[in-house]
Amino acid sequence: MKAAGTKMDKSMVLTIAAAFVIVAAAVLTLNARGVFSLKRIFSLKPTEKRITRNLNLADPWWVEQFVEISLPPFKKDFSIYSAFSYSSAQNGLVQVYATRAALSDIRSHYEGLLENPRLSENNSVGVLELDGFVMGRTVKVQNYFSEVSNVIQVSMDLSGEYAGIIQRKVTDSFPQEALEAVPELAAFAAGVSTEGYVMYNYNTFDDHSYANVPLFSRAYTFGGTMEELRNKIEGLGERFTDTAAASISNGIAEIKQGAYLYSVSSLESNSGPKAVLVIQEIPQS
Repeated sequence: MKAAGTKMDKSMVLTIAAAFVIVAAAVLTLNARGVFSLKRIFSLKPTEKRITRNLNLADPWWVEQFVEISLPPFKKDFSIYSAFSYSSAQNGLVQVYATRAALSDIRSHYEGLLENPRLSENNSVGVLELDGFVMGRTVKVQNYFSEVSNVIQVSMDLSGEYAGIIQRKVTDSFPQEALEAVPELAAFAAGVSTEGYVMYNYNTFDDHSYANVPLFSRAYTFGGTMEELRNKIEGLGERFTDTAAASISNGIAEIKQGAYLYSVSSLESNSGPKAVLVIQEIPQS
């Protein structure tokens, strides 16, 4: 599914530039009178507190902004995805981006940012595995193989007040009504859920989800075996027979129903099998 783009013409760019100059001049004039300060206006850059207090989950860039406050990326070419995940044990932020920079330079960049950086024994010319801390938070930086660029994943644990506020916002925003509107899928949510995430995919060419629109997920305990869970997922093919709106195979079901995209898959955990549900609202064209 491809997202439609828009192009700003030259006249619009000039209009915006002119407006900026006018506003800046006005602010400077007011500053001479001791009323406003241009410095004060531009000091309203993202902070962890500001992002958390004004959290808008429809904004696909808030996770990246939060991470990059303390861990700026190294020569990022483009973003791939980001997410906030939670469980009964921990919360965390993940940022994944692509860069054509050399892995050795990326390694040095993050070693300089982290407290007590530690390289694993797997590090090599083509492998990056780095652990450390930033502001007391555990951080892991690693790379994934790509023929055209280095794919870098930055994972940061998050706890305390900010984590609690974000987790409540994410759990409260889960599209429960959309799930209940499809009883066959709601049946997979019969168990207990203590973990989930909100994720943002920035790939406009992805056929499985829409770019820059939040994907909400929860994992639910399943009272049976992994084989039984996979068979139950495969059984959805008897209900959703339109292949243009449903793809069900190998224990994974992807279904388009009404105004939402749904996904059901299985997860083997230490506590037993879990059904993983993902829901994304289809953006209005």
